[in-house]
Amino acid sequence: MSFRSVFVTRSYEQVVDQLLERIHAGAFAPNERLPTERELGELFGVSRGVIREAIKVLGTLGVVESRQGSGTYVSANLVPSVSRALILSAKPEEQSILDLMEFRAPLERIGAALAAERRSEDDVAIITAHANATRAAANANDWHQFGIEDNGLHTAIYLAAGNPFLITVLGAVREIQHSTIAMMTSISGSPGIAAGHHERIARAIALRDVNEAESAMVEHVQYSIDALRATLAVPPEERARIDLRWPLAPALLEGDGSTSTA
Repeated sequence: MSFRSVFVTRSYEQVVDQLLERIHAGAFAPNERLPTERELGELFGVSRGVIREAIKVLGTLGVVESRQGSGTYVSANLVPSVSRALILSAKPEEQSILDLMEFRAPLERIGAALAAERRSEDDVAIITAHANATRAAANANDWHQFGIEDNGLHTAIYLAAGNPFLITVLGAVREIQHSTIAMMTSISGSPGIAAGHHERIARAIALRDVNEAESAMVEHVQYSIDALRATLAVPPEERARIDLRWPLAPALLEGDGSTSTA
């Protein structure tokens, strides 16, 4: 293994950049231990102090973690580091949730298209199983299980797309979306309608129909955005008196009067 030598004054930044390149390229896998400070210093041609500063930056970003008595390891899950970066961009107003959903929308469309193009038979089986499970949860009025299966379906689509950046960024977006909305309000809407969207998306991916997968995902995410707008339009003092999980007051949004974490 070799690295480019570092010559500039702020040499730790170049160390950070090169290590990030290697981690994102898969040279260091999640949970894999990095070389020691001494070994990295020799590889980069810098002092251990420079390496220590670089590791501190990577730790702040959530890319690596130090394990006492064992060394420094690549984080098992890089989503939290992306989440932190996105949280710094968020505003305290409720509009920030809509901004996040709008940011998510085109990425979900790309993910669905790539999944339809690249999916394996195993991917299809997993995506279809989650879609069917959201339908069963909707029929049973089980909002908790619906949320679990909904998250599983979207994650399976990201994995089928085969793009590590989509997996990381969209995973982070959904993590922020769920935690933020849990503190303020649930996304309103109909789980029955959302389940129908899921089934349509799953069918399109199974058929390798890229255009239909894109169209179905666009409709699905836009429905969630419209439903969220309907909920946020309700004054907070009134919203607090409504059970925004199951069932939702029918006046908030046309549908079957339920909620969804779509």
